[in-house]
Amino acid sequence: MNADKKADHAAEVDMVDGLIDYANQHAHTKDVAQAVLAAATPDLTGLDTLFKDGGIERKDFLAIATGYITDRYHLTGDELATKRNELIAAAIHILKDNPKAFDAWVR
Repeated sequence: MNADKKADHAAEVDMVDGLIDYANQHAHTKDVAQAVLAAATPDLTGLDTLFKDGGIERKDFLAIATGYITDRYHLTGDELATKRNELIAAAIHILKDNPKAFDAWVR
């Protein structure tokens, strides 16, 4: 795995960790990872309903992804949006593939 892919993967895991931590504090459900996954599919707007926070965590999640892509790749405009969306999709995919690991992490 090259350096960019390793860094991207680490950022994706960190993003999911933060999302799960926030969900553990605000969603009040036993299966935190499954609740987040369901809310984040097909897009992140379901997180607003899950957390009942007016979009605060969704916007933070987007801002973290945007900041990472900007700092790492120095992209702007459409290239930034495309790469950010790819990073977010990969993060959600990590959650989808490992929900039990993330639930265990919050316990």
